[in-house]
Amino acid sequence: MIKFLLIRHGETFSNAEKRYAGHHDVGLTEKGIWQAEQLSKRLTEFPIKAIYSSDLKRAIHTATIVNKKHQLNLRIDPLLREINFGEWEGLCFEEIKNNHENHSYWMCEPHLPLPGGESMSDFKKRVLSGLEKIIAEHVHGEECETVAIVCHGGVTRIIIGNALNIPLDKLWFIKQDSTTLNIINYYKEDIYFVETINDTNHLNINPILIEKDRTN
Repeated sequence: MIKFLLIRHGETFSNAEKRYAGHHDVGLTEKGIWQAEQLSKRLTEFPIKAIYSSDLKRAIHTATIVNKKHQLNLRIDPLLREINFGEWEGLCFEEIKNNHENHSYWMCEPHLPLPGGESMSDFKKRVLSGLEKIIAEHVHGEECETVAIVCHGGVTRIIIGNALNIPLDKLWFIKQDSTTLNIINYYKEDIYFVETINDTNHLNINPILIEKDRTN
């Protein structure tokens, strides 16, 4: 069995400005770094055997913070990148909504690519090929291994949707906040048990303690 700790990266400048990032390599905000630090504290007691990350710096930065107390070799895989938004990369949500009459078509038509980007179906194939590689590396009979995957909201939705057999056109209805923790247990023959979705309890800290933490 594999216990997957499926993690979305911390808040980025694109998140804060409500922009499509996709393959655009944006960094974490101060808040995003703090979120990753809180998640790291929460995961200290998990017996993590391996940590995988997308090759984009927002995921790598989050994974590096999570890895501080585990000191594992960080495994970088471009197959875990966010969906490629093509011509929409870096644009605000409102810009797309105002300038593209059918801006939401790609959510409803998973086989149609975004302008200059990926389709949801191609995105799913890419992400699941990365997941299959990880599974092959860590399935060892009855032994249970805990594996962290630090990636993006689209990627986490693909993996959760695959586990629960959710149609591609419904995936964006799965809420995924910054540094959210999803826990999925994988068994042989593609059997999944979803334990936790969009858990951000590590961020529910007294504001006074947050300010103190930032000044230390």
